[in-house]
Amino acid sequence: MILTVTLNPSVDRLIYVKQLVPHDTNRILRIEEDAGGKGVNVARVLKRLGVPAVATGFLGGRAGRYVQHELSEIDGVECRFVWVDGDTRTNLAVQEEDGSPPTALNERGPQISPKELDTLLHLVGALSQEARFVVLGGSLPPGVPTDIYATLGEISSRHGAKVVLDADGEPLVHGLRASPYLIKPNENETERLLGRAIDTLEDAAVAAQELHRGGVPVVIVSIGEKGAAIACADGCWVAIPPRVRAVSTIGSGDSMIAGALSVLVRSGTIEEAIRWGTAAGAATAMTDGSDIGTAEQIRTLLPQVEVRRW
Repeated sequence: MILTVTLNPSVDRLIYVKQLVPHDTNRILRIEEDAGGKGVNVARVLKRLGVPAVATGFLGGRAGRYVQHELSEIDGVECRFVWVDGDTRTNLAVQEEDGSPPTALNERGPQISPKELDTLLHLVGALSQEARFVVLGGSLPPGVPTDIYATLGEISSRHGAKVVLDADGEPLVHGLRASPYLIKPNENETERLLGRAIDTLEDAAVAAQELHRGGVPVVIVSIGEKGAAIACADGCWVAIPPRVRAVSTIGSGDSMIAGALSVLVRSGTIEEAIRWGTAAGAATAMTDGSDIGTAEQIRTLLPQVEVRRW
């Protein structure tokens, strides 16, 4: 079983317009709505690939009930969330017809009380005893300390689970103290972590190797449509995704983690892991809004992923 922890899940509402005109009336073409959050997306893709997944984190209010419904009733993911007094956030994004990146308006999330946080820590401790991997990632709601991923990582590791960390900024820096098994920063997160530009696959490979030498057993550095690099004790590989028509990249990074873990949880090779991860990320990029790729799409794209040793 793989446990995913999403501290600040969301309802993602994508609003389509012909062209966004500030300070004027804009006519909506259509609206799409889905459950969101890094761990939420990872759990859904894992389930679609036949890997048992349990999702936890904080949920609250009507939006929280919607997220749980999408996860449990639509995707069949087991949900073990801590329910809080506040409301799960709703994130809005406006997508123009020209295909340019959407304009996002993200809520902060509900205020988390010390008691609610303590309940989650105990729950993660209990659930991680049955987990092969624990996936931690995403933004933090108010009331949650920036070193939370270090705390959760230490709890998970103490119970024998391997920690996967996908975060940014201070939460990532603090989380590295818990010695995660795998991290997957994208190009911007890697740039902030290492203090230099990451523009090419070569840059990604060098960065992944450097972060691996810094103590992380498996490092994936993703750079969108250009591909990704993975480094571990056995070496470094780069993966070039198939050419697909990218409709929305929301959730592509989360799908990459799920694809890779679907191999690693079955003791597959690192080369297989980056192939499945790249195919899963590309499949999700092909979907509308915040939807995620299907198992059929992922398997169709697998032979089109180019993987070579660096």
